[in-house]
Amino acid sequence: MNKKIIFLMIFTSNLFSMEETFQSRAVVNSFDRTILSSEIGGKIVFMQKNNGDYFIKNDILVKIDCDIYSAELDKIKIKRDLLKVKYDKTKQLSTFNSVGQFEVKTAELELQEQEQEIKIARINVERCEIKAPFSGRIVEKIASKHQNVKPQEELYEIISSNSLEIRTVVPAKWLSWLKIDEEITVNIDELNIDVKTRILQIDSVVDPKSQTVNLRAKIENPQNNIIAGMSGTVTFVNHSK
Repeated sequence: MNKKIIFLMIFTSNLFSMEETFQSRAVVNSFDRTILSSEIGGKIVFMQKNNGDYFIKNDILVKIDCDIYSAELDKIKIKRDLLKVKYDKTKQLSTFNSVGQFEVKTAELELQEQEQEIKIARINVERCEIKAPFSGRIVEKIASKHQNVKPQEELYEIISSNSLEIRTVVPAKWLSWLKIDEEITVNIDELNIDVKTRILQIDSVVDPKSQTVNLRAKIENPQNNIIAGMSGTVTFVNHSK
């Protein structure tokens, strides 16, 4: 946000009371903005979304070649089946006192261990598909189809289109009448429309030099054409006068 902050004060009155109206500059931001990374290594075989594209929650944004991970899962399942046969046979032999309880318990634990290996392998298979954690838009496409990626390599930067907020800076002396959940209006410069917001958070620390405080307000029912990075003018009304 521009460090040069302009505050305006307008007085309106009626027969019964006088209200003070104040204004400050603000920017639109998103609660949810993150970078999607690969959790496994491999070649990207699906990656169609580009900068600015919309997506909805649980859409598949990226697919990584899963052949080796699927084959590993199948291999572990086969070994699990063999250990299950071994365990059943050992347990049967124990009824004839042909083997002791140690052998039965060992066979049981080997089977349990292989079941856990299956869970790990299944997780890796699931990680071949990277899904959208929320509905939103692509900010930046970092990787590309056919690229070989390593674990934790960045793929997309994404932002939510539904959970938008405005951030502004106001004089600390306004804290005597500003309240959480109070409705305020912001006029979006780029669209020239008024949007209703509610104060979500007021910082607990005042800047000692400027005697200002940061404020966040949630945009109620955000429209699709409002995007992060836009700016506007917020209007506050002091009803305490």
